[in-house]
Amino acid sequence: MLAPRVAASLPQGHGALPGLAARLKAMNPRPVALWAALLPFVAVHLTYLLAASHTLVDWCFPYVDSCTSISATGRHPPASYLFRATMLPSAVLLFAYWWLNSAWLAALGSGDRLRRWMLAMGGVASLGLVAYVTVLGEAGEQWQRQRRIGVVLFFAFTYLAQLLLVAQLRGLQPLALELGRLVNTMLALCALLLALGVVTVLWDAVDNAGYETVEDAFEWNLSLLLQTNVLLGYFLWRRAGWQLSVVRGLAAADNPPATNRKD
Repeated sequence: MLAPRVAASLPQGHGALPGLAARLKAMNPRPVALWAALLPFVAVHLTYLLAASHTLVDWCFPYVDSCTSISATGRHPPASYLFRATMLPSAVLLFAYWWLNSAWLAALGSGDRLRRWMLAMGGVASLGLVAYVTVLGEAGEQWQRQRRIGVVLFFAFTYLAQLLLVAQLRGLQPLALELGRLVNTMLALCALLLALGVVTVLWDAVDNAGYETVEDAFEWNLSLLLQTNVLLGYFLWRRAGWQLSVVRGLAAADNPPATNRKD
C-alpha cells in the first residue's frame, strides 16, 4: 500500500533521498502555485467587470480611484455567482499551495516548528477566505461580523505565512544562494505589505474621514501584493525544478535536469 507521507528532494547535486524505491509516478506541482496566484486575481477582476456592466458598481480604476471595494463587486447577482464560484476554489488552491510548500521545505531540511506554523497560518487564511466568501451579500450584523473576521484572517495570516516561507528559504544553504533573487523579491514585497499595513492603521487612527476615501484602493493593492508573492512562489518552484513523486512508503519531490523541466 502507498503511505502518503510527503517530502521534497534537495536541489540537483545534493544527492538522492534515502529509501526511494519502486517509484510509481511523478507530478509537477507548479501549476498549483500558478493557479493559486492567478485564479483569485482573474476572478476579482472579472467579477468587477461583470458588476460594473450591470451598474452594480462604478466604472473606474479601483487601484487608484478607490471607487469600490472588492466585496462590493461580488455582493449582488449576477456578479456574486461568479465571485463565489471562483473564490471558493481559490481558497482550496491556496491551502494546497501552503501544503506543498511545507512538504518541499520538510525534505530540504527546514525545521518542523516554523514549517508547521507556516502551514497552520496558511490553513487559517484559507478558512478565513471561505468564511468571508460564503456570506458575502447576506444581510444582518452577524454575517457582517463574519465577513470582517474572514477578511482579517485571510490578509493577516496569508502575510504571516509568506513571511515564514521567506525566513525558511533564507536559512537554507546553498538553496538560498541559488534562489536568492526570487527570495529577496518576496522579502521586499513582505516589507512593502508591512509598510502599507502600518500606513493604513496610522492614517485611519489620525484621519478616519480622509482614510475612508482611499480605503478601497489600499484593499485592492494589498490583495495584489499578496497574490504577487504567490506568483513568485510559482517561479521559485520552477527555478528549483522539483517534482512530487509517489513511491512505496514515501512521497517525495525530485528536481529534474533543467533541460527536462516542463511547466
